[in-house]
Amino acid sequence: MAMYKLSWENLIGHEATANYLRKNIAEDKFPHAVIFSGEEGIGKRLAAEICAAALLCENPVDGAPCGECENCQLTAAHSHPDFYVVEAEATKTARNIKIGQIREMQSEAALRPINSARRVMIIDGAELMNNAAANCLLKTIEEPPSQTIFILLTASRSSLLMTIRSRCMTINFEKLSAEQIRAFLISQGVAESEAENLSVIADGSLGRALKLKEEGGAELRESALDILEKISRAEFTSEDIFKRGAEIADWSRDKFADFLNHEQKILRDICLSEFMDLRNPDLATRLSKIKIPERKILLMIEAGAEFHRRLKSNANLRLLAEAYLMKLKKILGA
Repeated sequence: MAMYKLSWENLIGHEATANYLRKNIAEDKFPHAVIFSGEEGIGKRLAAEICAAALLCENPVDGAPCGECENCQLTAAHSHPDFYVVEAEATKTARNIKIGQIREMQSEAALRPINSARRVMIIDGAELMNNAAANCLLKTIEEPPSQTIFILLTASRSSLLMTIRSRCMTINFEKLSAEQIRAFLISQGVAESEAENLSVIADGSLGRALKLKEEGGAELRESALDILEKISRAEFTSEDIFKRGAEIADWSRDKFADFLNHEQKILRDICLSEFMDLRNPDLATRLSKIKIPERKILLMIEAGAEFHRRLKSNANLRLLAEAYLMKLKKILGA
């Protein structure tokens, strides 16, 4: 039996949203279909599981799960018979949710509750449903089984079918502040200086901050900045490109995606520093010394977006990285 308790106290930030959800649960007004929308890693999944625990709990208190009853413990352990989660499956090209997964969920949703008064279905990464899966889900949401609640989690609400969006209530989860992320990391034993850096580059996502901590995110951003500094000074040679390509060949595709994101944010900061707050305020002094014409920065950002798309294909990672770096070098004529 899981010892971990699903509790609103464990949700970092989102106080107003949590209070709203608790009120709806306490007053038995929780919608049959709801979308939790917001960036990856900001707490949507945890909030959904806490809602599920509260909805299935034997002794809920003001919209909060008691954490002690059998239903709460089974939900926390993901073994409650009335609690079902659909997650994207990895394929050769990308993660997605297939029609078979939605049909299996529909079969579960149609069953009468076993332990509780209702059933709760979570679809994590709803924007990753293919068209067949999305249309299949739509039929269920249009005529939802009684006593079944659907919670769709998405980092891209606009990617969902309009017909699905129109039939669900949407709850928006905002990004966390850098201070909230910093305080949490320090509470977990992360050194203050590292927590400061991670809280800045996590861009409002606690999940991203934890991932960056695990995978050396600060070093990855430093690598991205170092490359731009050298390219801007015409000090990045073809030999350097092949050397970096060999290093990147050992990375995961997700890590290279993070690297591209760092490059994009740094380029944006250089271009818009006079008009908007920096995404990397701690790098302000170094960024001010990088001199790249605005027209070329926009071309470099466009290139980054293009290679982010190409990353979803089966292209060889080393060749992709080398082509990207060559493209940046070519744009600058360096």
